[in-house]
Amino acid sequence: MIEPDGLAPTDASAAGSVLASRVTSSTLRRYAVTGGPPLFTIIRDHVRSIAPGTTVLLCFAEESGVEWEVPTLAGLRPDWRAAGPLLGRALAAASVLLARHVRPGLPGGKRRQVVEFLRQHQVRAVLAEYGPTGCDLMGACSQAGVPLFVHFHGYDASMLLNSQLWRRSYLGLFGMAAGIIAPSRFLGEKLVAAGCPEQLLHVSACGIDPARFVASSRIPQRLVAVGRLVEKKAPHLTISAVARIADRFPQLCLDLVGDGPLMRECRRRVEEYGLQTRVRLHGARPPHEVARYLRESSIFLQHSVTAENGDCEGMPVAILEAMASALPVVSTRHSGIPEAVQHGVTGLLSEERDVDGMAAAIGQLLVEPDRAEAMGLSGRRRVLDQFTQQQACDRLRAIMGPGIGPDRGRDKAVAE
Repeated sequence: MIEPDGLAPTDASAAGSVLASRVTSSTLRRYAVTGGPPLFTIIRDHVRSIAPGTTVLLCFAEESGVEWEVPTLAGLRPDWRAAGPLLGRALAAASVLLARHVRPGLPGGKRRQVVEFLRQHQVRAVLAEYGPTGCDLMGACSQAGVPLFVHFHGYDASMLLNSQLWRRSYLGLFGMAAGIIAPSRFLGEKLVAAGCPEQLLHVSACGIDPARFVASSRIPQRLVAVGRLVEKKAPHLTISAVARIADRFPQLCLDLVGDGPLMRECRRRVEEYGLQTRVRLHGARPPHEVARYLRESSIFLQHSVTAENGDCEGMPVAILEAMASALPVVSTRHSGIPEAVQHGVTGLLSEERDVDGMAAAIGQLLVEPDRAEAMGLSGRRRVLDQFTQQQACDRLRAIMGPGIGPDRGRDKAVAE
């Protein structure tokens, strides 16, 4: 069994040993970063919190769309889907595929830019967000003599493992990386099965800022679900589960926050079940509005499943935010979710695609509000004990070793 890494020391002497550090954090491409607010938030938090004042940013997109306020090298590989005419996009896509098949990594000119950038800013460690980003950067990091740590998040440790091209690329990555980080034991075990040496692997769940969330007022029969409307989050199955018990609870309503390719299917099911006044599809909303929906609800729902292409969750941030809001979680035994949600203690779990099981779990908590409240409070304590942003950053600093941490007065360094 792969166990999570322990927390790093947080005493003053430990913090004082990292004044001269330089760390970079690299994301995949613009579409991977902007695919959903939770992961974007994780990357932003890594940039700002792991080594504040000593971070530089590598960005594959031409523009990050965010004022990071750190030295940035952007445009390492512009998004080919946004480039020029159809033929140009096709040729760019083919070149990316060929690079994956023959040798992962950046083109020679871009690799030299990265090497120069790392040396210019005296970078001591690179944190690459997502496995493919690590593959792109391993040549430059090797040439610059900078240790590379790669943080997997979900699809890169599940769906991509179905591709022989990616599995081969990952083997090369496992052979040169200084550390591989998974957000859950479940995904860590998948990476080990794909060839990652156990001694190279670290399990570190992502964390949230608990100060942004307060205990919910628990409006009776108010349910909430937050997340992209994509196959692995199965929002349409959440709607179906609510429909199963709607007649038993006349005041029951669901706020579903998020947008994505399944929005049309969600609307269709709402109409099919006659729930137009009881299921509200809000689309994507800013973080402060998400926090408001959480603090007004009594139960959080998420029916995560393994998508047909193998895509899995990592450690869903929305679930951690719900727990921080003292909401009991009704979800599934999927990927890292059982590592956060303790069945019968902080929530109730059913099997993937078991809509009747999820409906029954929701019904149990609706008829036992005291039990639901106790689960929610237990969940908040669990987040405060194990899943805060500070704890996650402490773990990552410990993984990357001495010299990585807050700097009092040095110029900054980060990567996206």
